[in-house]
Amino acid sequence: MNISRNDNRAYRAITLDNGLKVLLVQDKDSTKAAASMAINAGHFDDPLDRQGLAHFLEHMLFLGTDQYPDSGSFNNFVSQAGGNTNAWTGTEHTCYFFDINNQALEGALAQFSRFFIAPLLNPAETEKERNAIDAEFKLKIKDDGRRIYQAHKETVNPAHPFAKFSVGNLQTLADRERCISDELRDFFTNHYQAQWMTLVICANEPLDTLAQWVRHYFSPIKGDKDQVKPAINEPLYRAQDIGKILHIEPHKHMQKLIVSFAMPNIDDFYRHKTVSFIAHLLGYEGAGSLYSILKEQGWINALSAGGGINGSNFKDFNISMALTDEGIEYFEDIIEIVFEYICLINDNTDKLPRLYQDKKNLLQIAFDNQEKSRLIDWVSNLSINMQHYDEANYVQGDYLMEGFNKAAHEMAMQWLTPQNMRLVLIHPGVEAEHTTAWYNTPYKVEAISPHWLESLSHINKPLNTMLLPTANPYLTKEVVLYEVEKPQTKPVLLVKEPGFDFWFKQDNTFRVAKGHFYLAMDSHFAVKDVKHMALTRLFSDLFMDSVGEQFYPAELAGLSYHLTSHQGGLTLHTAGLSTSQLELVEQLLDALFNVDICARRFAEYKKQLVRHWRNSNQNKPVSELFSVLGAKIMPWNPQPNELATALKNTCFQQFNEFRVDFFKALHVESFLHGNWQHTDAKVFHKKVAEHLKSAAAIEDLTRPLREIDQVTRCQLELPCSDHAMVIYYQAQTSDVNEKVKLMALNHLINQDYFNELRTTQQLGYLVGTGYAPFNTRAGIAFYIQSPKFEAQTLLHRHNHFVSQFIANLDALDETAWQQHKQGLATHIAEKDKNLRLRSQRFWLAIGNKDHNFHMQKRLLEALHTLTLEQIKAYTMAIFADDRPRYELLSSAKVNKSQKMPLCSQSL
Repeated sequence: MNISRNDNRAYRAITLDNGLKVLLVQDKDSTKAAASMAINAGHFDDPLDRQGLAHFLEHMLFLGTDQYPDSGSFNNFVSQAGGNTNAWTGTEHTCYFFDINNQALEGALAQFSRFFIAPLLNPAETEKERNAIDAEFKLKIKDDGRRIYQAHKETVNPAHPFAKFSVGNLQTLADRERCISDELRDFFTNHYQAQWMTLVICANEPLDTLAQWVRHYFSPIKGDKDQVKPAINEPLYRAQDIGKILHIEPHKHMQKLIVSFAMPNIDDFYRHKTVSFIAHLLGYEGAGSLYSILKEQGWINALSAGGGINGSNFKDFNISMALTDEGIEYFEDIIEIVFEYICLINDNTDKLPRLYQDKKNLLQIAFDNQEKSRLIDWVSNLSINMQHYDEANYVQGDYLMEGFNKAAHEMAMQWLTPQNMRLVLIHPGVEAEHTTAWYNTPYKVEAISPHWLESLSHINKPLNTMLLPTANPYLTKEVVLYEVEKPQTKPVLLVKEPGFDFWFKQDNTFRVAKGHFYLAMDSHFAVKDVKHMALTRLFSDLFMDSVGEQFYPAELAGLSYHLTSHQGGLTLHTAGLSTSQLELVEQLLDALFNVDICARRFAEYKKQLVRHWRNSNQNKPVSELFSVLGAKIMPWNPQPNELATALKNTCFQQFNEFRVDFFKALHVESFLHGNWQHTDAKVFHKKVAEHLKSAAAIEDLTRPLREIDQVTRCQLELPCSDHAMVIYYQAQTSDVNEKVKLMALNHLINQDYFNELRTTQQLGYLVGTGYAPFNTRAGIAFYIQSPKFEAQTLLHRHNHFVSQFIANLDALDETAWQQHKQGLATHIAEKDKNLRLRSQRFWLAIGNKDHNFHMQKRLLEALHTLTLEQIKAYTMAIFADDRPRYELLSSAKVNKSQKMPLCSQSL
């Protein structure tokens, strides 16, 4: 099996007698284990009269099996053992996954395996879970992704399974002549067969032990090695479905053009990445690129290529563009320029092998310097890879580029023609002729003019200004992994000057040729008032827009950069290969002070940002309540509508004045971490200091925090049919012992809260609790969003649950408490999986003034000494009627005169 050079895990692929393909992985360094099962069955397999059945079955498998009949059994077991579990249903695959303490893995596999052998599919549970499916459907009814997807479904070949409604609801899953649980069992029997399943297990156990467990627990899954999954024979598009333009009206303001080309299944191209390479050429953002030319015209704000739906007998190759207001008027001209750029590619086939080699080298470098990701994500991705790639390439398949295949390239380019094109134009004000089922999306379909298609097909030369990618300047240096000079356990303050702290740590753990650089700049002008807070956010967006073309080669070379706003100023973060990162940082700092930002881009981004902020009240009600909560607790984090109002009345001259003022006086904190040595860090510091020398030094800005000192209820009316509730308790101190108490309370209550209010009472799809710190002050949040119950009812059910929880506290014995403590300790003690996560943790500690970098250790020590009596007493105290808290409730907006929040104090 092909693995990365820095991958120290051991792998073994086996196939059980029932046909189940298994990949076993031993990771001796991991404190957690994880497993994922992928099944080659999804909503494409739904019976025509039972759309959503595959999704429904995915939910039902968590609600009890023959040997573990309790509906919350698996979730509770995993949660108490410090883990998480989830699942998703796609078009042709469904995936179930979890992570857990290493020592609890066998017990988890014993339960998990029964999902695929003997689920109960209890009729009583189907009644409840059908409501959860319906709540999930209603939760996303105004989600533009779902709404646009449905319009797509209704304009393809209706005989293709893509046309089916994937989610399901009360209508499609209602009981008929037979109970729905019987139909679920039929679906399970027909589609959940071992030969169509792929299992990945990763743990610190020996491979022989994992193999023994797999054979014991998963061999009973029914399967037939010789049975082949029936192929989809219907094409996604018939002749009459091509050559169409689909106008779709979004819910939120959006202007987007998608030029879509129909392709067959492209799985056979994975070794050469033929289609991905074409996407790379079309999505290039450097000088002379399609993106650069269209942006220069003022027609687009963003472009991506290669995305689109795909499956076992189809692929949409999409070129997607975010349009400006002017661009929407010129969409035909944009499409003509797209075909002129396709001409450029076709005219330069002889130059493509060199560009392909560049891309191949980059992927190989990325693979060799691959970092471990979150284990639960990694195993779930691998289990899906096993459905598509041969055994040798389970791990490397996504990175494989065996060589430029001219025949395959020319075949793929033949699909990028006007005669094989569909257009999707998403914009407000569509003169709709149809409304989609389920999501009520207004849309119109019209035929593309044959004369225009004919003229497009005669485009045979590119524009003179068009260029293919050139040799990448960031790839000229050899990638070197430096020797570790002196192993450090934590960053050191390399330089401390007035207004400027520079921290450094050479990585001695992950040993990849990568690194991270953070530079935080605090300025009084970032927080002078709401207008300045809005301008800080606008500047970060405009900067990224202005330097995109210049630094696109850096992105291609495995370097990334972001300028983001924080409470108090701006943070520049670069990441990726360490080789050329100093040059990138230098050029970015130069651009920070000197890049030209034109009035037209200012006007465009100001308009887009104001629209974005004003659209925010159309987000999920729970999200909107959390936004209100954050603004109430953190004064430097105002609500989106306040930012929109402040920015709307700002002119270009004021923006330029702000930009100059911001950099006049700064407090700078920076951190370099990764594949660098002490001398490199000194050079970094010197170069950065040179760029910042003109700024006066100020003290760092302490982020203000409003302390909750009474019971405060806020009722908001939002433009959404769902109702929501958020209850928030803030820690009354910054003490680490109270942080741990809130973490422990959340760990004790979250699964019961979910099981009772989501699964049993079916209040809604979004139900939960979470440890939620704001500006380093700990807190715990409870949230519910419901399509059926008003916020007052949600609050009443929440309060009743809390009363019952308190009443049952005495039943919590020492044994159960120690299990909970162990599960929470696993969460807290979880090791950083990669350099990125380690860098984030160190940077967060620097920002929080934890210069000993030992918060993890302090939390574990505090948890170790936390007694059962103390957590019971704390729980009683936090849930006392007069305990200060925020109660945020939302209801559907009635009319414009009632749009102001109503707040009452001291309830």
